[in-house]
Amino acid sequence: MGSQPQFEHPNKAFGWAARDQSGLLSPFNFSRRETNEKDVSLKILFCGICHTDLHMIKNEWGISTYPLVPGHENVGIVTKVGSKVEKFKVGDKVGVGFMIDSCRSCQNCAENLESYCPRFTATCGAKYRDGTTTYGGLL
Repeated sequence: MGSQPQFEHPNKAFGWAARDQSGLLSPFNFSRRETNEKDVSLKILFCGICHTDLHMIKNEWGISTYPLVPGHENVGIVTKVGSKVEKFKVGDKVGVGFMIDSCRSCQNCAENLESYCPRFTATCGAKYRDGTTTYGGLL
């Protein structure tokens, strides 16, 4: 039996998730992973939904996995910073875009072109390096 989202990580969360291609969203309890040494955790205050999210909700590109919490245009307040984070502190206002991670070792990352990293992690509907699911910001 596969792992259940509400037990994958220690930080409890709530969002609105698509359960299938119908486009309908319903309440969804899940969890977010622990804040690692290079991570910033935030309380999401606002979330934009763009047409990319609609494509993902309806699986129009054939790559969606369900349940899917859309929302990759998030704004919030930093609540926790990892020990190696230098540019952010608790209380800062921040925004999160389409990607939340990159390898930081390929040529694109070395040239500050992380959005072209072949191993980036998308904000929603992707897999962390540990294999668990990323969930967006539609809370």
